[in-house]
Amino acid sequence: MSVKDASWLAKHLKSGKKVLVMAGALCDQIELDGKSLLDYVAEISRRTKAPVAATGNTVNGLRDRGINTRKAWAAEMVNFMRYEWKHPIIDGTPEITVFIGYNPILAANLVSAVQGAETVVLGNAYIKEATYSLPDTTSFKEWQRELEDLVQALGK
Repeated sequence: MSVKDASWLAKHLKSGKKVLVMAGALCDQIELDGKSLLDYVAEISRRTKAPVAATGNTVNGLRDRGINTRKAWAAEMVNFMRYEWKHPIIDGTPEITVFIGYNPILAANLVSAVQGAETVVLGNAYIKEATYSLPDTTSFKEWQRELEDLVQALGK
């Protein structure tokens, strides 16, 4: 489902469900008007109190920002959600998994493999396989606005 209301998504992420954020390699590579995707991951993690599974090489940048993170492999994290949860980043299987920093094809593949949890994709393209996804954006500026709206809606 395409999420067009940042306040609704913010309330959902703060609803008391167990949330895990997965930060992909693009978080280190993409800047939106001088702000790294890692900055958005850090803010979302802080405001939802969700740990971050640092996939790609995002672990150092997240630790530099004071975020509770561990190095992880994206496919391994998804596999844990299909079977017995074994990763120490979070106690038990997450109820909501947030994906940010993955290209649209990889995001679609990852979320389609998740079982027993809701998925949220915070990318610049709508991912129909996700439980919730930001809508298609026509520019990085528009994507940045979507992310800023979400961070603001999450509060402090």
